[in-house]
Amino acid sequence: MPVKIIVPGSLRHWFDGETEYSCKGKRILDCIHHLDERFPDVKAHIVDSQGNISNVLIFLNGDNLRTLDGLSTTVKDGDEISIIPLAAGG
Repeated sequence: MPVKIIVPGSLRHWFDGETEYSCKGKRILDCIHHLDERFPDVKAHIVDSQGNISNVLIFLNGDNLRTLDGLSTTVKDGDEISIIPLAAGG
């Protein structure tokens, strides 16, 4: 069972309307590279020029990557990655 990536409806335009995507990789960043191969420019929306998570929150099995090893966090078959847009209010 590969790693599952869940995308909310508000980000579907980055993924040609898809809300779920499967990938194989050893780290979160590997999965993002796979996404970018299938959906060009997705990585630019998710990772800034310094290689940091940008514009979104990413969760692995419900845990924020910022509390784990960031994009270097390892993944295994059956894991679930959620990509959530940042929201600001005022």
